Amino acid sequence: METVTENGIPRARRIGASVRIGAVLAAASLANYLAWLGWDQERDVEPDGSLSGPYQPWQVAGLVIVLGILAAVAGRRGHPKIGTLSIAGVMWLAWSIDAATSDDSGLWAVGAVMLLPAVFLGVGLVAFLAVPRETARQGIDRVE
Repeated sequence: METVTENGIPRARRIGASVRIGAVLAAASLANYLAWLGWDQERDVEPDGSLSGPYQPWQVAGLVIVLGILAAVAGRRGHPKIGTLSIAGVMWLAWSIDAATSDDSGLWAVGAVMLLPAVFLGVGLVAFLAVPRETARQGIDRVE
C-alpha cells in the first residue's frame, strides 16, 4: 500500500505530530486552568450578605490572557484547528467538571452552555488570526 505524502512527509508521521501537538496544547490548557481557577472554591460574602465568586477578576483575566497566548502560539506554528480543539476543549471540560462538582445551585450547566461557544470562538479567532500570511496563502493555493 502506498503512503500518502504532503510536502514529502508521510501521512502517518503528520498524524503522529498532530496528536503530539494536541496533547501538549491540551496539557498546557489544563495547567492554565488549574493555575488560575482550579484552586479557588470559596465564595466571598459581600457586605450586604450576598455571595459572589468564587473567582476574582484578576484570575479570569490571567486565564484569558494565557489562553490567548496558547492560541496565538498554536496559530503561529500553523496548527489553528488542533489548537482550537485542544485548548478550548480542555478548558471547557475542566471548567465544567469543576463547576459540576462544586455547585449547589445546579446552574453549572447553564454556565457550561454559555462558556462553550465563547471559549471556542475566542480561542479559534486568535489561533486563526495568528496563522502566518505565507501559510494561509499556501493553504488557499492548495484548495484552488
